[in-house]
Amino acid sequence: MTSTCILLGFLLLNRPEYETNPLKIIIKTGLETYQKIVSTSQGDVCNFTPSCSRFAKKAVQKYGPIWGSLMAADRLMRCNHWAFEHFNTYYAGIKNNKIYDPVENNYIFGKSRKRRRPEKE
Repeated sequence: MTSTCILLGFLLLNRPEYETNPLKIIIKTGLETYQKIVSTSQGDVCNFTPSCSRFAKKAVQKYGPIWGSLMAADRLMRCNHWAFEHFNTYYAGIKNNKIYDPVENNYIFGKSRKRRRPEKE
């Protein structure tokens, strides 16, 4: 328990911006802990780019803790072996041999999710 508190305190103190929403702090701290501990030992197994944890972090940052969490849950349900079956219908393209599915394409009140291609870099 003590090591968990120390780890959470370390993560909270090393933030470049100071977040004041407690729900957002809890979610972002959990995601950062996952990224630093679990994700590094698990390797690059996500079918998508950005990875599901980066997607969740960006969704919470951009759309808030409630909508961001719902968007992350939706993404986690889609991250499976059958994701490539729906590539031509819903996803924006292939980037780095992974399905490109940015946060902006998944906002429920945004435009249709169908086939939005990435902008040229």
